[in-house]
Amino acid sequence: MIRCCICDDKTEDGALLLALAEEFSREHPQWPLRVDVFQSPYDLLEAVRDRGGYDLYLLDVLMPHLSGVEVAQKLRERGERAQVLFLTVSREYAVEAFAVKASGYLVKPIQKEAFDREVLECVRRLAPRDNPAIVLKTKEGLRRVGVRELVMVESFNHCRVCTLAEGGTVETAVTLSALQEQLREYSCFARPHRAYLVNLDFAQGLTGTELLMTGGRRVPISRNAYGRLKRTYLNYIFPGGASGATE
Repeated sequence: MIRCCICDDKTEDGALLLALAEEFSREHPQWPLRVDVFQSPYDLLEAVRDRGGYDLYLLDVLMPHLSGVEVAQKLRERGERAQVLFLTVSREYAVEAFAVKASGYLVKPIQKEAFDREVLECVRRLAPRDNPAIVLKTKEGLRRVGVRELVMVESFNHCRVCTLAEGGTVETAVTLSALQEQLREYSCFARPHRAYLVNLDFAQGLTGTELLMTGGRRVPISRNAYGRLKRTYLNYIFPGGASGATE
């Protein structure tokens, strides 16, 4: 069961999306959607706080008081790893969407073919095989950590502290270089400093000296690493060569 949330201030648009979601579930019984519909972004955020998050968010970009992009920013600040699709009448919000790791757009009026294509892609990304894990040796024994749950690793003396998305930490004696090698195949990991390894999924910005992380953490960037990190970061948030235009 895929937990899905629709947030659109227009009743008729929300009803159409619900109908499309129900039809999608009938046609793809292996990936049924359990859907909640909200007209207010505040009601959605309150529900997430009270009951937990969703796997897939369909957010209208233009809503009174709080835009869909702002809602997505608040969800990412909570550490939500969900898929996000924006509902919009145009694609002019592409830059903001990249900043909150959006999965794509559904342009109104929404057609069934486009809905099925984008939702199916999101559902496939949510499959368990897309969340592999590494095994860390700790004082308590072996600990399995999901790659997507690993926010950063900091090296202190002879210990590496791994910060996890839910706020906990895991300590291991495995070297930072060894961890980097384990995570080499995942493009979201970068080394901004000899004492840090970070997951760019949790990065919110880049300055000349620091990487700004979810939760207000600031990771130093060494002078020698800045150029490489900037290219890596831009290539990651603007896949397909868009970073060249940005620079």
